[in-house]
Parts: sequence; structure tokens; C-alpha cells
Amino acid sequence: MQWCLELIDTCHSDMATRRFPRCPDPDRVVGLAAHTDSGFFTFILQSPVPGLQLLRHRPDRWVTVPGTPGALIVVVGDLFHVLTNGRFHSVFHRAVVNRERDRISMPYFLGPPADMKVTPLVAAGSPESKAVYQAVTWPEYMAVRDKLFGTNISALSMIRVAKEEDKES
Repeated sequence: MQWCLELIDTCHSDMATRRFPRCPDPDRVVGLAAHTDSGFFTFILQSPVPGLQLLRHRPDRWVTVPGTPGALIVVVGDLFHVLTNGRFHSVFHRAVVNRERDRISMPYFLGPPADMKVTPLVAAGSPESKAVYQAVTWPEYMAVRDKLFGTNISALSMIRVAKEEDKES
């Protein structure tokens, strides 16, 4: 537990305020394009006006998060996905604008120190005993994301460790 507290003390954090003005034709405007966050977690305090949407799989569809006053939303990021060896998935999300009301959200981003290698945690003897992802620093991961910007290729797929079956073919 001590290592966890020490890690939190050295983590990188950043806070932002996002304002999404009301729009008479919200179907023609993108508030914030679909993406995953790169760090460990994003904590979002949002206004009562709904606008955050999460991608739900099977079938793929966007689900609007209710605008609950005082609610704190926790979004898992890509590097926590790597740290947990894919057990906890990063969340694909976007923001949409509202027809009648302005919307404000306040995200707080938490990630590892820039020089820390994020290595998948694996337990010996468990079915997930092999690392699925390569160890990577945040700047290394962001370089992969930047290189793939505008493509439909996931940066997570680029740091996956090749499976034995893949190596044989």
C-alpha cells in the first residue's frame, strides 16, 4: 500500500474547465470528438446539463451520462488499461452540445510521472500471467498516439505483445 501512496505523490495531474455553449442545431456540431484519455484516470465533475456520452459495445451505440448534480464520473484511461493488463478497459467517450443550455464540465486528469515505465501487473499462475502490453512511458505512448492520429488504429493495439500464435505464422 505504501508504494501506491508514493506513486500518487509523484503522479502528473492537470485540471481543465470545458464550456460547451448551447447550439440551436446540435446535430451539426461536435462538442468534443470521440477519444480515450491517455493517462490513468480522468475524474469529471459536470453540470446538470447532460452531454458526456460513452460508447457501449454490443451493439455499438452512444449512451448519454445523466447530468446528475454533484456526481463525480471516473473514466479509465489507456495507461491504466495497460497497467491492469487489459482487465480494466479505457473508455471511449465524447461530448455533445445541448440545444437549450450551456454545459460546463471540469475534468481532472491523473497519470504517471513522465519517466515512469508503466508495466502490466500480472499474477503468477493466473490465466493473465503473461503481459499483454509492452512497458511504456507516457511520452512514448503519446508519440504512438500522435503518429496514429486521424487513423482508425488504436495506440493500444500498437503496444500489444505479439501472442505465440502470431509469432508462429
